[in-house]
Amino acid sequence: MKKIPVFFRPYHKPKQLYDLICRCKSCGSFSALEDKVCPSCGKTALRPIEREAAVNVKRSMQTKRLFLLFITLVGVLLSDTFGQMMLCLATALILIVILWFVQRRFIASEISLKLDRLLQQEQMQLTRDIYHDWEIAFSHWDEDKQLTYELLRKLRPLIRNDTFRLQQLGLLHHFALRKDMELELEPLLLQHFDPLLVDYIGEIAKIKRELIKDDTFRYIIHYEPEILGLKNGQDILTGVTGVAVRMKRYVLTYPGLIRRYAYRLPKDRILRLHRMIQQYPNEPWDRVAEEVKRIVRDQYEWDPDFQDSAKRD
Repeated sequence: MKKIPVFFRPYHKPKQLYDLICRCKSCGSFSALEDKVCPSCGKTALRPIEREAAVNVKRSMQTKRLFLLFITLVGVLLSDTFGQMMLCLATALILIVILWFVQRRFIASEISLKLDRLLQQEQMQLTRDIYHDWEIAFSHWDEDKQLTYELLRKLRPLIRNDTFRLQQLGLLHHFALRKDMELELEPLLLQHFDPLLVDYIGEIAKIKRELIKDDTFRYIIHYEPEILGLKNGQDILTGVTGVAVRMKRYVLTYPGLIRRYAYRLPKDRILRLHRMIQQYPNEPWDRVAEEVKRIVRDQYEWDPDFQDSAKRD
C-alpha cells in the first residue's frame, strides 16, 4: 500500500478537558469539533462552556449584590430618622464592598464548581453530542483521511475506547510517518492485541524512540507470542529492544526482552549495552551481561570499538 504524505496542522493540547467543549446558546447542543457554527442547528452560536459557566456565576453574584441593594433601599424607606437612614446606607455600603471583594476572590473556584455541576447535569447529552462529533469526523474517511485524523485527534481526550483508537491507528497506517510529525503512542495503546498497533509501534521505534515507554514495553512483552506470528514480528521486537537499550532503567526492568533479542541488535546498540554493563558492573543485570558478553565474543572480538571500550574500563 502506498503511503500518503501528510503535514498535520498544529495541535494544541488542552490544559483541561472542558477547554475542548463548546455549547450552543441557541439549541443547547455540545461540540468539541467546532467553535463557532453549531453542528446540530447550524447557527453561529457556540461558545466555550467555561465562558457559559463564568457568565452564570457572574450573573448569580450580581443578583446577590442587587438583592443586598434592594434590602438597603427597603431599610432606607423604613427609617424613621435621617440618622437611621445614613446608618443603613453606610452599613449596606460596607456589606456590598465586602461581598464584592469576597466574590472577586472566589470567582475562579465558583466557576470551576459551576462547570463541574454543569457537566454532571448534562452528562447524557454531552456524551450523545460528543459521539455525534465522532460520527461527523469519521464521515470524512473516504475523501480526506488527514482531516479525519485531525478531527479524531481533537476528540481523543474525550473518547477513550479501543474502537476509537483503532480508527486512529488505521488512519496512521495510511500515512508516511516522519520524525518531525507530532505523534503519540501511549494514548493509542489497546486493551487487546492488534497488528495495526504493533505495526505502528514498529514505526515509532524507528522514528520517535522517545515515545516508547513502560506501558508500550509491557504491551509488547504481553503479546510477544502473537507478535512473533507476524511477518515482520521479529524485526518489530528487535526495534523495541533497541529502544530499551537507550536507558539503563529499561534494561534492568525488562532483561528478558533484552536477552531474547540482543543477538539481532545492530552494532551500535550492542556497543551501548556493552559499555553500560561495564560502567555499572554491580547492577543486577540478570543474564543480560552473559548474553552481551557472548555476542561480543562471537561477533565483535576483534572490533576496535569494543577493544577501546574494554581499555577505558
